[in-house]
Amino acid sequence: MQRNTTSRARLLAAAEQVFYEQGIAKTNIDAVARTAGVTKPTVYAHFASKSALVAGALEARQQRIAADLAAHLTGEDPGAPRLTALFAWLASWYEHSSHRGCAFLNAAAESAGDDEVAAAVRAEKQWLLEVVHGLCEEAECDAPDELALQLLLLIDGVAARVLVHGTGRAAEATVAAADAAAVLLAAASQSHDQS
Repeated sequence: MQRNTTSRARLLAAAEQVFYEQGIAKTNIDAVARTAGVTKPTVYAHFASKSALVAGALEARQQRIAADLAAHLTGEDPGAPRLTALFAWLASWYEHSSHRGCAFLNAAAESAGDDEVAAAVRAEKQWLLEVVHGLCEEAECDAPDELALQLLLLIDGVAARVLVHGTGRAAEATVAAADAAAVLLAAASQSHDQS
């Protein structure tokens, strides 16, 4: 059992790396198996298809992102400081581990029509929306649903800038997004204070 768990974990780590760095369409199962140090039959023993492997890799990445973000936000004061700290975390994440932008948006673009991959992408975007929404509520913002959607657009915009311009522009893009978020947050807080 331990060996199977280890093989699966290695496969997911390899798939996450290779699909992100080389692209899903350009990467075949053999490349993932080589990177993981397993055989092709081992891949299919754990995942029924390439789509299942891609979805599994995306889910593993989302879990890693969730843990990293949670650790970052734990050190921040509740309320508005925690919400704005989201953008500092984003800058750090892109600087250290995401030179091709958002793996989930990339997967959506590369795997159009693949329901299994699309479900993993939607799950991550829903999770992120819920995190941002929770931070908006914690900051006692007016209209947290609307503000969370606006902030998610800023977050996805940063991902697009990183994809197009590389990580050298990650800090610039996140500063611009953080500035825009601060304006939105101030407007939402002002509206809340007046009610």
